[in-house]
Amino acid sequence: MKRPLLFLLLTLLVLATSLPLSSYSPALPPAASLKHLARFPGEIKESSGLELADQPNTYWTHGDAGNSPILYKVNEQGQLLQQVQVDGTINNDWEDLTQDTNGYLYIGDVGNNSNKRHDLRIYKVSPKAGFEAQEIKFTYADLPKGKIEKKDRNFDCEAFFWHNRKLYLISKDRGASRTAKLYELPDTPGSHTARLLSKEDLPGLVTSADVSPDGRHLAVLTYGKLYLYPVAKGSTQFFAQNPQIIELPKAGKVEAVLFKNSKTLVLSNEEGDLFQYIM
Repeated sequence: MKRPLLFLLLTLLVLATSLPLSSYSPALPPAASLKHLARFPGEIKESSGLELADQPNTYWTHGDAGNSPILYKVNEQGQLLQQVQVDGTINNDWEDLTQDTNGYLYIGDVGNNSNKRHDLRIYKVSPKAGFEAQEIKFTYADLPKGKIEKKDRNFDCEAFFWHNRKLYLISKDRGASRTAKLYELPDTPGSHTARLLSKEDLPGLVTSADVSPDGRHLAVLTYGKLYLYPVAKGSTQFFAQNPQIIELPKAGKVEAVLFKNSKTLVLSNEEGDLFQYIM
């Protein structure tokens, strides 16, 4: 082998082995995987949650803090099909939606920007039975007494999902923007304490989450990125494996993510856009 070529190969080998592990990242899917589907009508302000509705390619969504306690039913063409005032509820800060296998919707009135709220709740409603609301009230097991210092403000939540008769909440770290806390909560009405299960190093502010119907992937949404965590069959160790990271540079202020099926996700942003991503 000629000396210049040998020298070049040795140099490349030294550079490769000296790079820190953090320099390596999962290959990002092509931008074409994210498709713009529609624009919501003006009645829907700041879409903050998404869940499947009762007809193919239709979804429930809602606004967040400052908007009315209304669920909007839309299709993939952006048409408003139905709007339902959920009686007996208040939209202090609705942030996400999820659904169980019996058709109950769970509306997360869980936003806590200043980390001062003591009235956190999730509304459980049945579209088949008139949307009568039942309340799941809760507090966090690790919530300190008294004032929470700004750097420790990690008791906001904009992301939760239902899985196997439990609700799982993921915190939005307003203190340091680096730690997502995973909590478990019963899906039954009453007053409960959300149990802290784990913490995950996750840069950014978490805005929504969903688990795939087969339980094999967890999607966690932040502003500008989508994290897809593989999940072992039958496991609830949702953060145990390294995620695939999908950049969302042109998706706006994304606030909601939903598994339409085990390979297709639907996302919405506060600007009123609806997107589809195929894994």
